[in-house]
Amino acid sequence: MLQVNIASAVPLTDAQKKQLEQALSHQYAAQELAFNYQLKTDLIAGLQVSVAGKLYEPSLKTRLKEIAIKI
Repeated sequence: MLQVNIASAVPLTDAQKKQLEQALSHQYAAQELAFNYQLKTDLIAGLQVSVAGKLYEPSLKTRLKEIAIKI
């Protein structure tokens, strides 16, 4: 079973959680997934999604850091 940790800047609605779970379950179709949600107030916006230790971070905070490095 793969652990999926999802952190968000604001609480997610049940509909948003369902949409995330469906998308990730489709992407990892051969695996059983266990979802864990947490609130992370230091995120400006967006999500941090970690699947089996691999971090996907499309958060605004990370994107701003990337832009600052390029400037």
